[in-house]
Order: sequence, then C-alpha cells, then structure tokens
Amino acid sequence: MREAELHNPSSSASVATAECNDILEAFLQDMSALDQRELRLTATASTAKVSRPSSVSAPRSRQLTRAQDRNTLETAATRTVKKKRLNPSWLKRKQELEALREETEALKTRVEFLRMKGIPTTTPRVNEPETLELKEPLEKERQHYQAALEENYLLKNRLQDYVNLSGHLQTVLTAAAQQKNQLITMSFSAARNLRMEPGAGYQLRLASPSVFDMLEERVNTRFRELEASLNDTSQHVSSVDTELIQVYNKNGDRNMGTVEFKRAQLLPFQETAISGIIWSIVEMGGFPDGHDSRIIRRSEDVYAMDSRLTVCLDNGDSVSMNTHSVMKRFLTATGTVLLLESNSDWMADLEDSGSWVQTTDEGGCFVIRSYGINGSRDPSDISQLHSELTLRPSDPSENARRTVNDVVIPSFREIVESRHQFVENALFDCLRTTRVA
Repeated sequence: MREAELHNPSSSASVATAECNDILEAFLQDMSALDQRELRLTATASTAKVSRPSSVSAPRSRQLTRAQDRNTLETAATRTVKKKRLNPSWLKRKQELEALREETEALKTRVEFLRMKGIPTTTPRVNEPETLELKEPLEKERQHYQAALEENYLLKNRLQDYVNLSGHLQTVLTAAAQQKNQLITMSFSAARNLRMEPGAGYQLRLASPSVFDMLEERVNTRFRELEASLNDTSQHVSSVDTELIQVYNKNGDRNMGTVEFKRAQLLPFQETAISGIIWSIVEMGGFPDGHDSRIIRRSEDVYAMDSRLTVCLDNGDSVSMNTHSVMKRFLTATGTVLLLESNSDWMADLEDSGSWVQTTDEGGCFVIRSYGINGSRDPSDISQLHSELTLRPSDPSENARRTVNDVVIPSFREIVESRHQFVENALFDCLRTTRVA
C-alpha cells in the first residue's frame, strides 16, 4: 500500500482527504455529546443550590415560592443554554478545522500545480529501478543536447570565418577586375600611340619588369668587376683620341662572334657638364635615332628603356632593332661612370638571304674623368670620355657570324658613331647657349 501511494501521489491525496473527513465528523459528534452533558450538569447544580424556607408557611406561599424558584431556575438555565448555543466551543473548533481544511486544499492544489510544471516536490529515490531506467535516457538526451549546442557554436564560428573570407576575396576580385580594366585600357592606349615605320612592319615591344631586374643585376655585377680599376687614380690618361673595333672569332675569354668597340677622346668640357648632358639625354627618352621609345625611372640613378630604331644599309636594305636596356650612374674617385646592359632583337628582310633574325646582348661602359694638364690631378675644363661597347651574338654558328659581320657590325658601328656625334653637338650647343646668356 505504501509503494502504491508513492507511485500514485493523486490516489494517496484522496485517501488522506477521506480519512480527515471521518476524523472530523467523529470529533464533532463527540463535542456535541460533551456539550449536552455539560448542560445537564449545569442544570442539576443550579437546582441543588436553591435554599428551602426555614419556617413553615402557608401552602399558598410555598407554591408561590416554588413557582418563583422554578421560574428563576428555568431563566438561568435558559440563559446558559442560549449562551452556549450562541458560542459553543465545538463550533470554534469546527471553524478552525474548516480553516485548516481549506489551507490543506490550497496546499494540495499548489503541490499539484508544481507537479504539473515538472518541479519535483520530493527528492527522488535513486535506488528505485524505474527511476534509474528513466535517468539513463534523460542523461543521454542531455548529452546529445549539449553536443548539439557545441556543434552549433562551432558551425556559427566557421560560418563567420567563411563570411569574412568571402568579403576579403570579393575585395581582391574587385581590385583585380579594376586592375585588369586599367591594363586593357592602357594596352589599347599604348597600341594607339605606337608609331609604325612605313614599310618596316615592326612595332615597339615592351619588356616586363623581370627583364629590367635581370639587366640591372648584370650592371651591378659589371661594376663590381671594374670597381678596382676604376678607383685606380694612377692610371695614365692618353691625350690622343683612339678608336678600336675588335672581333673575337676564336673561343677564348670572349664568346665567339663577340665584337668590342672602344673609343677614347678629349673634350673641352668639364666632367660634370659631360655627365650631365649624357644623363639628361637618357632622362628625355634616349637619342633621336630611335623611332619609338619608352623610358622608366627605377631610381634616382637608374633608368630603364624600351626602344626601336631602323638602320639603313649601304646596299639599300634596312635593319630594325628592338632594344631593352638599363643604364645606371656611379660616382667614383676618378670620375663619373655610366654602365649599360641591354638585349636587342635584330630583324631584316635581305634581298640575298631573305628574312633574318638575330639576338644580341650588349654591354657598355662610359667613364668621364678630368684631364689634368702637365700631370696635375686638379679639375680642369678638359675631360676625357672613354667608352667601351661589347656586342655578344646569341648564335655563334658560321652563318650567324657571317650575318653579324655583314649586317650587325656595320649597323652597330653606325649607331655608336651617330650617338657620339649627337653628344658632342649637344655639348657645343650647351656651351654656345651659356656664352650667349
């Protein structure tokens, strides 16, 4: 019976209510019987207390006395009964019990409400088998719920990371699209601005920054090789203008087919004037013999250039040359040094041999130093311009060497002489302008 009540709280509450009602009814009956008994005892005591007369009176007076006493006794008893009836003790207890019953009902209602909400009213017994059977699935569900919460948290963080990454990618794509549009616009603009030589059929070709980086590295390597000799102030400076062209047809220190142009001449100008004129020509985009050119300033002392020029041969044919070059300026103890490294593509349509293409690497060294009169090392108005230009063909075959001797060397010599002459003319023009001013 006790186990059934524990498993069924509602049936237990009903049984407890029935028992309370039976006890209350029995209690009320006992209190009523007790009140009746008290009334009888009170009436008997009142009758015994009435005194009898000491003298013998007439029968009439006895009867009157007895009648008065009877009336008095009945009045006192009636008053006592009415008083008891107005406020009996059992009624008070009944009211208290009813109040307790109402309070009990309210508490039972509260317990039932809390049980419906799922709030435990009593501590469950852990050792009961049914409770253990229910606890295991609940624990599993609780673990599944906690795992789902953690997974949702991780998924939310991952989603936020993907959103941020998508924003970054969108920014990069937008910037790339804008850069692509700019490059397309620049390509169209460059194509419109390129000037075509009539009948030549060739355009200016632009080199990538990596080509200029390679050429500048070659310039730095060349300067490290010449630095010791350039800083030697005891070198003899000849007062005679010299010019030398040398071709290396044997495989030795030079590659086969290598051509060197060396020239030394005195100019009646200061070292700073000569170096300034040559550097200004570079800054302005090169020599006027180039039909198309593009100049890029890489640093204060480094310029890169794309150029295309056409050279006419003695037999009436023409040769076009596309050149990518880098020139760098160095200041040494003996004077100003300008180093040049370039790559050139030679293209020609010859009547005898047809179309012809040749690639060459060029290196140049221009040393400008003051010429001291009578062995003096003091700066003077006379300077020496010493230039060395080296031409290295990429194809050392017999046919290529023949073409180099017949086409490249004459063309390159003409280019060197015309540019030397242009520098001298620019120097004399500058001197004349200075004197007029």
